Amino acid sequence: MSEYDYNGYGNDLKELWKRNYFVAVKLGYALLITVCIVMKKDGGSFMGYAFTLVATAICTSLTCIYEIAGNRKIFFAAETAALLASVILLGGELIFMLPLVISDAVFGFKMSPYLLVVSLIGIIYAPDKFTYIMLCLFTSAIYYQHHAIILKYRQSAEDYEQREMKLKNSIETNALEFKNEIRRTSLHYENIMLQDKTRLSQELHDKLGHRINGSIYQLEACRAIASVDPRKADEILNRVNNSLREGMDEIRALLRRERPDSRRMALLQLNSLCEECRAQYGIEAVLNISGDSGRIDDRMWSVIFDNCCEAVTNALKYSQCSRIDIEINVLNKMLRCCVSDNGKGCGLIHDGMGIRGMKQRIGQLGGTVDISGNDGFRINMLIPVNS
Repeated sequence: MSEYDYNGYGNDLKELWKRNYFVAVKLGYALLITVCIVMKKDGGSFMGYAFTLVATAICTSLTCIYEIAGNRKIFFAAETAALLASVILLGGELIFMLPLVISDAVFGFKMSPYLLVVSLIGIIYAPDKFTYIMLCLFTSAIYYQHHAIILKYRQSAEDYEQREMKLKNSIETNALEFKNEIRRTSLHYENIMLQDKTRLSQELHDKLGHRINGSIYQLEACRAIASVDPRKADEILNRVNNSLREGMDEIRALLRRERPDSRRMALLQLNSLCEECRAQYGIEAVLNISGDSGRIDDRMWSVIFDNCCEAVTNALKYSQCSRIDIEINVLNKMLRCCVSDNGKGCGLIHDGMGIRGMKQRIGQLGGTVDISGNDGFRINMLIPVNS
């Protein structure tokens, strides 16, 4: 048998024992009662002892099967009938089995535990009243321990596991929705940028295209008259030169006006990320920026935003936090970006796809990533910046 098979077999045995341990307890206890019955039996033939053992074996089998039976009513009726028949036919010693039958009825049909006192009625027929009372007390104790304590604890544990599973599924669903929302937000900004590109292309076509076409026509005319009227051709060349210079000035002015503000776009996206945390998850998310953010170039802003999104998503999924802080500090030679939360943290951190992606993006900028889970979850990113 392989190690895998052995472990699986051992787990099956543990699960089987967990489900049916009380059957083994009842079997052992019934054997103890059988010893008491045999010891209290006064005289009798060998056949009398044999029938007594057979009767107790039948009662023991029925009370054990009762615990795992699908229809308990039938087995309880058979158990009761077997006990009554044994007492009538073989003597009062078998009344020692009565506490088991009464306890099966009380806890099996969810009656009040106070009804266990009904088993004391058997003291009238018991040959040893002290032994019978002790068996009643011991029987009540083991049944109460199993049904009122162990089963309730097991049910509470199962309910907790179900709630934990539902919470985990809810967190995963919310995290997926959050990622989809981030994706929709990114698509929104991409659409805005596409519209800006389209408008820029149209302006370039309308303004610069007309000027270039006119210059081409004048240059063709200049080539045609260059040998006939050099002075006129020189005037045309001067006009074309001035027109093209004006066109270049228009292009520079247009590009300066239409150049996207990467800082403003990144701040808008990060603030939107914090607002979504507050609106959708009830988590206080705060963005703080210090230092000269103008030293952060477009590529850095892109990496900062992608890594912040990944860090916030992990916090929502795993940390069970109520606050997330995003801090961006521009120092003399370094840019420090820190995403932290006040959640439960993590003792052992595994580099999944998200963390590996963050490290790869920061590494492409020559930076490093430090992750800590001791007091909440904290991701520190350091990126070198130019002076």
